[in-house]
Amino acid sequence: MRIIPKTEAELELMRHSGKILQAAQEAMKAEIKAGVTFKQLDAIAEKVILEAGAKPAFKGVPGMKFPFPATICAMRNDEIVHGIPDDNPLEDGDLITIDCGAIWKGYYSDAAFSLIVGGDDKNPERAKFEKTVKKALMAGCAQAKAGNTTGDIGFAIQRIIQGAGYSICKEYTGHGLGKTLHEDPNVFNYGKPGKGVKLVEGMTIAIEPIVAMGNPRNKTLSNGWTVVTADGSDACQWEHFGVVRKDGFEIFA
Repeated sequence: MRIIPKTEAELELMRHSGKILQAAQEAMKAEIKAGVTFKQLDAIAEKVILEAGAKPAFKGVPGMKFPFPATICAMRNDEIVHGIPDDNPLEDGDLITIDCGAIWKGYYSDAAFSLIVGGDDKNPERAKFEKTVKKALMAGCAQAKAGNTTGDIGFAIQRIIQGAGYSICKEYTGHGLGKTLHEDPNVFNYGKPGKGVKLVEGMTIAIEPIVAMGNPRNKTLSNGWTVVTADGSDACQWEHFGVVRKDGFEIFA
């Protein structure tokens, strides 16, 4: 395992990459409503990223059958991760997750958000689920400070998710990032306090609880990318990335 703490100059590049990613997220959020498609949102994100002088982080990533063809991973309801944007219109009450990343001067950003199309009142059960996953994310981020461990992060996430009766999809984890999209260490969404990899100042990580409302068993669709829950239950993901500091976690996006 090779942990790569970043210099302040590198962190500034990653911070700017995060700002570009946040701009893409906000541009997409402004257009999300019933009738809009994931392909339309993908085009919006790609335009923002390219016009900022950056590159999409996910487009062209090698896969089992073909490279990932889009700028965003877009998931709806029972889709867990790696959804390919399609032309199916969104509907009020859909639970959607959009995961996106950018590359600025060789440094990666990576973050995801979830929401209920049309507002929380369109599906209160899904809204409660989504808010629980975000709460777990923030609890994990609160543990991401120098001297703590990846187990502290995972335990904080696990306690909230399982306490609410939901299930962690253990195959999918947070991770380090920097000059590549995935660096050491893995940041699991479960664990024991004080166990795992010790966090050090300057370590850049993505924390991303990936959760099923029902059974966490899953399957990959025939496209070789999109992963869905085996029982058809909803799934949700939230992700922030940033840098570990002595006094806490500085979130970049």
